[in-house]
Amino acid sequence: MLKLLIADDEPKIIRGLKKSLNWDEWNIQIAGEAQDGETAFELALEVKPDILFLDINMPFLNGLQLIGKLKNELPSSIIIIISGHDEFSYAQEALRLNVFEYLLKPVNPDDLKRTVTKAVNHLNESRRSNQLVQWMNEQLEENVDLVRNSFLCKWVKGQLNEEEIHKQLHYFRLDWEKVGIFVIKPIRLAVEGNIGDAWEMDLLFFSMQNIINELLDAFEPRVVFRDESNHIVAMIPTEELGPMDVLCDQFEEVIEKLTGKKIMIAKKVVEKPPTEIPDVYSHFIKELNEQSMIMPVVILAKRYIERHYYKQDLTLQEVAQEVNVSPSYLSRLLKEELGSSFIDYLTQVRIQYAIKFMENPSYKIYEIADKVGYNTQHYFSTAFKKVMGVSPSNYVKEAGH
Repeated sequence: MLKLLIADDEPKIIRGLKKSLNWDEWNIQIAGEAQDGETAFELALEVKPDILFLDINMPFLNGLQLIGKLKNELPSSIIIIISGHDEFSYAQEALRLNVFEYLLKPVNPDDLKRTVTKAVNHLNESRRSNQLVQWMNEQLEENVDLVRNSFLCKWVKGQLNEEEIHKQLHYFRLDWEKVGIFVIKPIRLAVEGNIGDAWEMDLLFFSMQNIINELLDAFEPRVVFRDESNHIVAMIPTEELGPMDVLCDQFEEVIEKLTGKKIMIAKKVVEKPPTEIPDVYSHFIKELNEQSMIMPVVILAKRYIERHYYKQDLTLQEVAQEVNVSPSYLSRLLKEELGSSFIDYLTQVRIQYAIKFMENPSYKIYEIADKVGYNTQHYFSTAFKKVMGVSPSNYVKEAGH
């Protein structure tokens, strides 16, 4: 039921307005009456009327002053002035204060009826609109994860323009300046294992997603979601790869411990996320798909080499033991799948890491040699020149480091 407050310093005017219409027909209850502005203000704050009839001339606080005080307190209330003054200045001020209607005394019953009908229709329409907005907000809140994931999937796949991306990132409070992105995929045979049906597969990916999300708990804002091809995609605010390397180790360790599955990870720090993420994501998907074509034993061997390249005594036997195959079988697989022998692949990995260390001018050549697993600078220089075609010192000069 709608509530009406009447404020006028003349009791007979109040009585007349109360009797002028059958208020029940409009579903209106007369919730209060006042004869001065101060009382009207206090009463309005208490009953919160939907409609107010106000006289301009009232003691203590006139109608226009009262409207000014009520403007922020009851923004959705409809104010109708009923005044004995027809001066233009009053009407002009009432218009400035966004008054719904300005009626002159004595009020014509037809004008009052028309105004009340208009006010009730306005309030009912406003309520319906507010209810719709509230319902939409509730639906959005209930489904915010689905809506956000839909946006993220479209973004990484390059299906949105830059304006849409910026708008959605701002809405979801994902305004990263730089972002670290991970794309994670189980190794083929590790997925097949004992997995018997789609439900178990879905449970595996669901578990992986939750594990990664928990391991990234310290990063805000962050997102972890599953794309349409069951890759787990995670993004965190970071400017360096170092913390991401540590996180990758944690992902692999915890996922293998809790699910028994091994994973592949592609990662990068992206400096302009809105525009660069789709290209980076596309490259990662291609990279992971290509890796998936390699035998899982070779993938695991590559990973072990890439993590332990710095060990001076790293051998084919050690790697083979780690992946549970014989050295001769692993040697043959590396040649077939990568086109390289164990030593050649290890050398390639070491030289690539050496090049990264060379970006830091504080490192001496002999220090870099030690960092990448060579016990002498001479041995390192020989290996470097074989791969890169120039000596380490000349490479540094040519690169301008």
